[in-house]
Amino acid sequence: MQTEQQIIHGDSLDVLRGLPDNSVDSVVTDPPYGISFMGKRWDYDVPSVELWKEVLRVLKPGGHALVACGTR
Repeated sequence: MQTEQQIIHGDSLDVLRGLPDNSVDSVVTDPPYGISFMGKRWDYDVPSVELWKEVLRVLKPGGHALVACGTR
């Protein structure tokens, strides 16, 4: 049995929009927490609801998402 593995680099929302429904086995992410860690701009915003809807759309039934998150 041969399996295909792929790492995709790009803007999350753009990449997700280009993937077919139920096509991803798992998602592993450490998104910004929205706490401006060390005053950095990249950690100012949190991912949008639209992004998470796309994640759910592309995940296969029974797929897993491992999402790191903060308590704030």
